[in-house]
This record gives sequence, C-alpha cells and structure tokens, in this order.
Amino acid sequence: MGSIAFGSVIEMDFKKKLKRMQPHLETREVMDVPVKTEEPSPEFTQTKAWEAFDSKVVHLDEGIIVHRTRRYKLNDVFKEHGALQQTFDQWRLKGADAHPLAPNETTRPTDLLFFDTETTGLSHGAGNMIFMIGTGRIVDQEVIVDQYFLPGPEHELAFYTYFLQQVHNLDALVTYNGKAFDWPQVKTRHTLLREQLPKLPDFGHFDLLHAARRLFKHDLESCRLSQVEQDILNLKRTEDTPGYLAPMLYQDYMTENDPDYVKGVFEHNEQDIVSLFQLYVELSDRVLSGGFSNGERYEVARWWKHLGYVDDAIHGFREMTNEANEFYRLSLFELASLLKKTGNATESHSLFLQLLESNEGNMHTEAAEAVVIYYEHELRNYHKALALCERVMQKNALNDREREKWLHRSERLIRKIGNAGD
Repeated sequence: MGSIAFGSVIEMDFKKKLKRMQPHLETREVMDVPVKTEEPSPEFTQTKAWEAFDSKVVHLDEGIIVHRTRRYKLNDVFKEHGALQQTFDQWRLKGADAHPLAPNETTRPTDLLFFDTETTGLSHGAGNMIFMIGTGRIVDQEVIVDQYFLPGPEHELAFYTYFLQQVHNLDALVTYNGKAFDWPQVKTRHTLLREQLPKLPDFGHFDLLHAARRLFKHDLESCRLSQVEQDILNLKRTEDTPGYLAPMLYQDYMTENDPDYVKGVFEHNEQDIVSLFQLYVELSDRVLSGGFSNGERYEVARWWKHLGYVDDAIHGFREMTNEANEFYRLSLFELASLLKKTGNATESHSLFLQLLESNEGNMHTEAAEAVVIYYEHELRNYHKALALCERVMQKNALNDREREKWLHRSERLIRKIGNAGD
C-alpha cells in the first residue's frame, strides 16, 4: 500500500530561537531587568496547545498526563479490510501453535496491543525514563492509536497509573525489539513505583524484530524498522522526525513548556505503531507461504526445523534443492540430516554423497562423517569408510582436534578390517 502522510518536522519561529538564545546574548551592563510576574503552572498554560494537537490533558490525583488518540479505517492500514483476521485463520489452519508468530487458540485480532515507547536514552539503567507510550488496537472496525505522554518526571506515577488503567485486560503485545528494550524499561520504572501502582498484567509477546532478522538478514543491510518499512512494506516516511532526536526534543519541551517541540515525536511514534500492524501480517504471510526469496525460504525451513515441525522443514529444504541457488548446499545438508533423524537412511546417504560430489575444494566434513558412519555401521564396508577418512585428512585443512578425531576413526576402522580378516 502507499505511504501514510504524517506531519512535518518541528519548526521553531524566530522569536522562540531568540528566547532560547537570550541568556547567551545578555550583557553584564544590563542592570534594569523588568520583574516578571508569577505565571500559572506549565501544565495549565499548555492545555490549549495540547488540545490544538488533538490531545487531552488528564488530571489525576497522582499528577497530570497527556493522552492523544488517532483513528484509522482498516483499509487505510491493511491491504485488505480483514487482513489480520485472515492471518489468524491461516495460522490456525496451519496448526503451528508453537510458532512465535502464531496466536493461541483463544486470541482474537482485537486482543492484540501493538506497543512502542520513546525514552530519554537507549540504556537500560534506572535513570532512563519512558516519556511516551504508544499503543494500537483494533476496535469496532477501526485501528485506534493511543499515545500517553509524560509532561515531566514529577508526573511519572500518574503516567503509569493511567496507562495501566487503559490496558488492564491485555492478551498479547506486538512490538519491535520490545522483549529486549521497551517492556524491560516499563518493568524497571514499575519496580521503582510498584508500591503505588497496579500490578503489571501477564501477556503473550510477539517481538517482530526477531522474525524480521531471521527472514530478512540475507536480503537487507539492516533490520531497523525504517529499513524494513521501505524495502518490505514499501512505505517511505516523509519529513519524519528521527527516533534518535526524541530525547533532545523532549528536553527542549521541558525547558520551553511548548508541545510544538514533541509533535514530530508523536507522529514518528504513531507511524511506528501503524507499521507494526502491517509488519505482523507481512511476516506471517511470508512464513506461512514458505518465504518469498531464496534467503527467506531457507530461513523459514530452518525455523520449522528449530521448532520441531519436521515435515514442514523437510518440505522447505526439498524445495530449495530443486534448483541451483546460493543456499543449495546448505539446504541439501539440512535435508539429508533431517531424513537421517527420521529413519530414512538410504535417501539421507544418497544426499550426503551428492553433497560430497558437489563440493569444490575442502570436503564437507559433516557430510563426510555421515557417509563414513553409514558405511561403517549400516553397510559394514570398512574399506570404503577408511578410504573416505583418508580423503578427508588429505584434502581438508583440519585443526589439531579435528585431525585427531579423524585419525582415531581411521585407527578403529583399521582394527575392524584386521579383525574381519580382510
């Protein structure tokens, strides 16, 4: 689908620039400084500005937070109106409940909470604060993006209290690096305030970064969300505020008490949330279809193997060995190894031999070892096994440990040949 247009990067007018520079422009000779009258609290003076940005200022006993809500039609987010439901249906038809992208049998599309944060830094320490939490849900045939903003550190208790009131019924988070960064940050801050906050809810977690890295690592230079958006989702952000500027812009906001400084951060976070909806569907489609590129097809088959879905893995690796490609030898070895484990020793042996014959330069030592074992234990042809051992030691540049292993195997075969009287 085409890109969704978001607002422009923050613009500061000339007066605001002068205001920030004023302390540096003042001279020591200026003695007659007018006395400023006491202004209302920053929270009060910002209310109208936040309302002009489609946000509301929420007053709680614990403090103040800002809540912004954006609404999208499903067709504005997905290629098809029922795309997320169709993805769930396909996962259930596949019956692959153990896959990290598969919803459990009771989860509905409306149960997912798409989640992203903006923080004052990238560290995991207690000094790093979350100043914005963005969430997305499907509600009544719409995608609703809610953003919760911390107007200052003194309102952190109100910030988390209000957020947890909104998400107390939580089935599963969908994030991008949320397992390693976003949710641990929430847990860290919650720990500091846990005596005064509701308990964190239990939930499942789909971390799309892990899936993106697995599928796209052969085809993309980077798996940053912006790169995946551009090359996989065909989305290109225009006039976006880069995420790395968010901490500085938040500091500017707190210094100037002006929401204009963080509007671009809101829009950046909003786009992140919308992209997560699209990316979950896209990643699921690619896994369920077996992958779109050779790199994806190989990694999908490996993923099935890792999860114990042997039949799906065998099918995927067979597809990869039907024609020459950069993953042919890797897939051939994986297929032969799986067939050996499932008891198909004859075809496995044939594929290992095929792998050895296709090799240029060093022999594939793992394939050679599998063939030697087959000759020795299945066929009891010790001469063939010994000849292959010697070929490996002659042709391959082995380290001391590997050479010792192959010498030990050769000596054992020589003894067996002697015992057999051959």
